[in-house]
Amino acid sequence: MRKEFVTSFWQQAYEKLPSGVRGQYLTQMKAAERWELAIGDVIEVWSRAKNAVARALHAPRTKRA
Repeated sequence: MRKEFVTSFWQQAYEKLPSGVRGQYLTQMKAAERWELAIGDVIEVWSRAKNAVARALHAPRTKRA
């Protein structure tokens, strides 16, 4: 069987569908996987940007006497 999906979760979910309805849901499942991957990418970029800003704005502490 040709691999239809990038992630194993969606591939396994697709394979568990009865063969008679796989074609009906293929488009929706591919779209759901694209959304999932896009949201994951947005979260990763946001996290990296937030950490970069936090590092840039973090002033080193000076030792008080």
